[in-house]
Amino acid sequence: MYAELLDEFHGRRVVEFDDSSAWEGPHVAYRLRVDYDSKVTMGEKIATLLDQPDSDKLSALIVGAWSQVCEGEDGAKVIADLVEFAPRLPGLRYLFLGEMTYEECEISWIKQSDVCPILNAYPKLEALRVRGGDGLAFSRVRHESLKELAIETGGLPRSAIRELFLCDFPSLEHLELLLGEENYGFDGGVEDLQPLLAGKLFPRLKVLGLMNSEIANDIAAVIVNAPIVARLDTLDLSMGNLDSEGVRSLLGLAAYPQLKQLNISHHFASTDAIDALIKALPCHVIAEDPQELEDDWRPILHAE
Repeated sequence: MYAELLDEFHGRRVVEFDDSSAWEGPHVAYRLRVDYDSKVTMGEKIATLLDQPDSDKLSALIVGAWSQVCEGEDGAKVIADLVEFAPRLPGLRYLFLGEMTYEECEISWIKQSDVCPILNAYPKLEALRVRGGDGLAFSRVRHESLKELAIETGGLPRSAIRELFLCDFPSLEHLELLLGEENYGFDGGVEDLQPLLAGKLFPRLKVLGLMNSEIANDIAAVIVNAPIVARLDTLDLSMGNLDSEGVRSLLGLAAYPQLKQLNISHHFASTDAIDALIKALPCHVIAEDPQELEDDWRPILHAE
C-alpha cells in the first residue's frame, strides 16, 4: 500500500497547490488534489494553477485524488481537462496521474481510462506515471519524446498490457509495469509479456521493471532467455512474490555481462539462494526486504 505522497518528483520539490497563495514559481512540481466533497473541481484547480505568472514554464505536475474517486469516478474527466489545458502547458515534461495514498483511495479502487489522449496532447512529454489499473486503456499511439513510462497497479488487465504493446515509443528508455494479482484485476500470464521480452519493442529500452507480480517465478524462468535482456542496464523484479525457485532461475542472468543491476527486493527466497545469486552474477543485486511465508501465502507488496 502507498502510505505517503512524494516530496520530490523528477528532481523537483513537490508543493501542494490549493490556491494561488501556494504558487512558488514554475521550477517546482505542483500536486493538485480535490476532496471528495469539494465544491472546486479538478478542472477549476488546474485553471487556477495556470493563471499564475510563468505557469507556461511549468515542467512537472502531479494529479492526485479527484472528486468521488473512491465512489467509482474514473479519470476520464481529469484526462479531458489536461487535454483541454495542453496549449497552456507547453513546457510540461513530467506527469503523474493518480498519485494517492491508500487512505485517499486504495490502488485497486482507482478507476482509470484511456490515458493516450494525454500523450497526443503533450507531444514533448518525457515521463508519464499512472497509478491504478481498473479500466486502464491505451489507444494506439506513437509518441516520439516519451522516455519513461510507469504503470502502478494492484492488478494490470491483460487488455491493457496488449494495448500498450501496440503503442510505438521509439525514445522509451525506462518502463515499469506493476502487474499485480488476479484478485485485483491481473488476468494475464508470461505469454502476454512475450512481445516485450522478444526485444522488438521500444528499441532504446535500458531499464525494465516487471514488478509487484504474483507470477514473479514464472517471469524469472523466462526472462533469462529473453532477447530484451541483452540490452538492459537494469532489471527490476521487486515487490513481487519471488521465492528460492525463482531466484535459482535468475542464475541464468550471468550470461549478460552488460547488466548492471538486478532488484528483487520484497522476496521470499532463502538466505542461501540469495547468497548464491549474488555470488554468481557480476551485476549489483539488491535483495532487501525479505519476507516470511504466511501459511504458504506469498503476498505481493501492493494489492488492494
